[in-house]
Amino acid sequence: MRALLLLGLIVIIVPLAFFAPFTGLLSYLVFAYLRPHEWAYSASAKYSLVIAVVTLAGYLVFELPRRSPRLSSNILLLLLLAQLALSTLLAVSPEMAQEKFIETAKVILIALLVTAMAHSESRLRWLMMVTLGCIGWLTLRATAGIIIRAGNVKIFGPGGAIGDNNDYALVLDMALPMLIYFARSEKKPWLKYGFYLLAATTFITIPFTHSRGGFLGLVAVCVALALKSQHKILGMAGITVIALVMYAVVPDTIVERMSTIKDARERDASAQQRLAAWKVCLQIGADHPFFGVGIRNIMLVYGKYGEPEETRVAHNSYLQMLADAGVPAMLLFFAILGVTFWRLRRARKMLKTRAPDSALINYSHGMEVAMIGYLVSGTFVSRYDLELLYQVVAMAASLLILARSYEEEAEVQAQVAAAVPGGAEEPLAIAR
Repeated sequence: MRALLLLGLIVIIVPLAFFAPFTGLLSYLVFAYLRPHEWAYSASAKYSLVIAVVTLAGYLVFELPRRSPRLSSNILLLLLLAQLALSTLLAVSPEMAQEKFIETAKVILIALLVTAMAHSESRLRWLMMVTLGCIGWLTLRATAGIIIRAGNVKIFGPGGAIGDNNDYALVLDMALPMLIYFARSEKKPWLKYGFYLLAATTFITIPFTHSRGGFLGLVAVCVALALKSQHKILGMAGITVIALVMYAVVPDTIVERMSTIKDARERDASAQQRLAAWKVCLQIGADHPFFGVGIRNIMLVYGKYGEPEETRVAHNSYLQMLADAGVPAMLLFFAILGVTFWRLRRARKMLKTRAPDSALINYSHGMEVAMIGYLVSGTFVSRYDLELLYQVVAMAASLLILARSYEEEAEVQAQVAAAVPGGAEEPLAIAR
């Protein structure tokens, strides 16, 4: 019955995605994060891929003729996609690399669509609201389970690419600051406090994933949030109080799990395997510097460098990129992360001068802290293909484009004021 209901929903969404591509993009995000086909016992169904393809077709037909695709803003993403394609073609086993490459290519193409279609403040708000609403709903449900089971639970993701507890914690580390700043920007009380509630449930859920990398990411996010506050000392004091409360109320299993971080290198077998995997990836990078061994192909060559029975992934997003696609891909990846930080700071500086009341300022703060969460937590999981990461990268590009439109508007107004006696009576409007 559930599968039939979902199929009926898909029948409605697919034509809608074609004729209204932005609606298709939002629908894709719902399926990517909530994964309703898991709920409908259709885990293997490629519904999100179908929606993505139809949305792309609709964009090419209806939106591209009216607006340029803004490829120049995402040249680094295109270069990374090309490098991943070459590494797949030249992989030790191209067949093994192909499926994962298609998934990664889909993620990058969706990011390109985000930049192309998020051409107004209103659309960027919808992207934030749908994405964060979906993730927040998952944590709201998880928090209910934590309460019902008195904390004796280990939280996993909804399935697919974020089914693993460590991957899920990484997503939540990124979502938490975005939820807080999105709530801060909302004027409607029910949305403001609703998203603050979702931020609280996200904060609660992260430790219950039992992910140590996720916990370190949470600490980094909390410190960054405190340092961004107007009252930094009070912010740090608040974090300390919250940490003490959490220490007092969370189950001993979580406390014991997180307490192993300080001596994990010497005593924890999982941490030792990670360090061994990092060393293996560096060796693979030295032997295959230009194209790596191919996506997922580390499993085929791991025994050449390390113990065959040990871990077969890097457990590090940056070193995984090195092993999979070589030094050029890793450098491109770092460049994408660096440019995203620059875009967010540059856009915020422009907006504070030209549009100090814009919600985009809060969005930029949230995305910047989200990137910090990724940098820390991503050090311990192999997720350079994380959907939310590329969505933030794309939204940062859109945000800078919108900030520049405010500057262009101000320049036009200045020219009008200089040319017309008495100046311009009304400000010029840009897309909201």
